[in-house]
Amino acid sequence: MRKIRFILAFFSILFLVQGLNAQKQYRELMWGIGDANYGIFNSNNPYATKDMLNHIRRERFDLILPRVMREKKIDMWIHVIRPWSWGGTDPLRYEFGSKSGVFIFSDCGSDRIERVVFEGEVEDPGAYDIVRGESKFINQENYEIMDYLAENPDKVLESELNLRFLNLGEFVAERAPKRIAVNYIDSLAFPEGSETFTMALTDGISYTDYVQLTKALGDKYAKRMVSAEHLILDYLSRRVMGEIVLYGICGYLRPRRPRAGKYDKIVPGVTTLSEIGPSSVLDKDGRRRNSGNYVIQRGDLITGIGIFSHLGGAYVLRKGETDLPPYIRKFWEDRKKIRGILLKNIKVGLTGRETLELLICKLEEAGFVCHDRQIYDRNVDSEKTQIALDMHAEGKGILAPRISHLGPKWHRDIKIRLFHCFAIEYFVFMAVPEWAKANNSTGQILSAGFHDGAVVTGRGMEIAYPERWRKIQIIQ
Repeated sequence: MRKIRFILAFFSILFLVQGLNAQKQYRELMWGIGDANYGIFNSNNPYATKDMLNHIRRERFDLILPRVMREKKIDMWIHVIRPWSWGGTDPLRYEFGSKSGVFIFSDCGSDRIERVVFEGEVEDPGAYDIVRGESKFINQENYEIMDYLAENPDKVLESELNLRFLNLGEFVAERAPKRIAVNYIDSLAFPEGSETFTMALTDGISYTDYVQLTKALGDKYAKRMVSAEHLILDYLSRRVMGEIVLYGICGYLRPRRPRAGKYDKIVPGVTTLSEIGPSSVLDKDGRRRNSGNYVIQRGDLITGIGIFSHLGGAYVLRKGETDLPPYIRKFWEDRKKIRGILLKNIKVGLTGRETLELLICKLEEAGFVCHDRQIYDRNVDSEKTQIALDMHAEGKGILAPRISHLGPKWHRDIKIRLFHCFAIEYFVFMAVPEWAKANNSTGQILSAGFHDGAVVTGRGMEIAYPERWRKIQIIQ
């Protein structure tokens, strides 16, 4: 609670909120970007105002942009967001504050990267050094190309599309970059950065864009173009303090189950699952009950839908019981031990792979079994609780750095940096002999998936808001 108060106080000082509906101005920029990717910035968070989002953008331009460009040895970054697709699924339209345009970032040797909107309009022009805006002859939607041709009868255009790059060659030549990063894929697969497999994180231009850009730059500078894929992923994976504050606030405001009173009115033998909302039941014999018509009985363990039982839980005492059965208590104690090991060992500086190897070592020393599948493995010691880890980045559509066996190799090779935001996602499986005996089988297990958000600070892994399920509610 003290941490939450600190975040709220800090946030109030840092940002003067000027109305809860300011974020509506950014709806077009956020269109098509799923909650899993940019949920902390959506209208459900009253602190995600336009002023606050603009502050974060400028903070990222000041602090992150110079670092990633210099680490990747990039002198100029050209990012094209196509106007006719409203940016498609390009998440950088939020980062840059525009749904279409040609954005150029140049390292001219000073502490600050030059920021230019070569063609296009932006929500936050103050974040840029030069904003040409929508020039007289660029607006194809309003047939202004005809105005251009009328005033320039001696110029024959091969394509209307090259209007976006008029005079770009001269602009680039003045800055004479040695390496120019452009948003096209070179070595990474399309979905590798995105959990949804729909986010064009690094591949925003078409073949036509590439051809027109090449012509605009001329042979000398076109030969200096390289893929911006790793630059973009690096830029998206890093955070500034303003984002961390908003991330913590978002987690604190996010609905947490079980909500107050959700299970209080349960009457064993009377109440059905449909009456308490989306839930599932493991009965006294370990059988899964999902039907809304199922009548809750004594000995039932109520969880969230599917294995994601972190969304809420309750146990209905059997007659004569005064507390949780031993197998449920053991499962919950194991979960707390696992959580403690994660909190103690996730730190800044290690790669995702190094962190994964360290966690596996610590968990196995504590008596657990780790494997790379999110299922129960029947080939290992049934007396040991099993764990599968998939702690990936969240908040920008990018999954790396990833503490997991899943995903491509480069996900795990990226280092965990200060203010890394990620999902504490892990799956726990435990055999329950009582259930197996009741069903004359070996197939009865207790399982749960846990998924919360965390930040890696200088002190290690921290959770910026109350955990969603601290205990299992007991129903008399």
